[in-house]
Amino acid sequence: MISPIVIMFGMAVVFTAVMMLSQTLYWTWIVRREQEERELARRLGTLAEEQYQSLFRDQAADAAGQALGNLGTHLQETINQADSMMTVSSLLLRMAAVGVVAGLVLLVVVGPLGFPLGVVFGLIPYFILRSQGQARARKLLEQLPDALDLMARSLQAGLGLNDAFRMCAEEMPLPCAAEFGRVFEEVRFGRDYRDALTKIIERNPAIFDLRLFVSSVLLQRETGGNLIEILESISNTIRQRFLFDAKVSAMTSEARFSALILGGLPLAVAMLITVTNPTYLRPLVDDSLGNFMLLYSFTSYGSGVYLMRALSRVEV
Repeated sequence: MISPIVIMFGMAVVFTAVMMLSQTLYWTWIVRREQEERELARRLGTLAEEQYQSLFRDQAADAAGQALGNLGTHLQETINQADSMMTVSSLLLRMAAVGVVAGLVLLVVVGPLGFPLGVVFGLIPYFILRSQGQARARKLLEQLPDALDLMARSLQAGLGLNDAFRMCAEEMPLPCAAEFGRVFEEVRFGRDYRDALTKIIERNPAIFDLRLFVSSVLLQRETGGNLIEILESISNTIRQRFLFDAKVSAMTSEARFSALILGGLPLAVAMLITVTNPTYLRPLVDDSLGNFMLLYSFTSYGSGVYLMRALSRVEV
């Protein structure tokens, strides 16, 4: 029989977790809405110059990030790639809060081994931020061919390179408009082209085509050449790569679906056994050896899924 104190403690932990989750979702929505409003104001030309300077300043690691060394630098790079207004300190605070709350909940539900397992859940905010950065990079890569075509047409019409960046900032959707708009604004405020374009690579290190575009522009400014043909060639190459990627995805869809079915079978069988015979898997929760086996099973399962995804990923 569970004592009333344990029940009240569990309810308090669940209430705290729900409140933290709701606050996180609310402030995430507020921050995203503010970013969209600022970006719209920038594209409409109604943003003040002092706001421009704060909007396009370089984001460096705060005191917590500097104290962590390479780890803090990596966390700050992850934040920059996601284009988030979060700091390293706030990210660490969220990770600690999620880990402690999840550890206390599993401590009540599972037992002593539940707390160290729950602390692993503290990595969820980091993985969410990393996923946002990867999604933003994919969207930017998808928009890059259209942006390069727009720049080529602008240059062909007689506009300068900085005006071509401005056209992309005004006509292209986010996040491409934000990245090209930053280059335009930084150059307008006096930063050198090389420094402004290098910052794009630092914010998006995973996009090779963006690195190729920056190298082509800088080389053309130093040695000369037909930049219009270079931009059109890069745009066509990216589109051909997208086409090849779609063909590979279609050809491997059957194998990926089979892997998904086989990977979901253990969880489905466990749920079916729990529904039909609830006491059958009870030793895995009540016994310490069962807790260890359960922890080892989940760790092995997660490692296997990650390894299979890494091996099956095709670089295009």
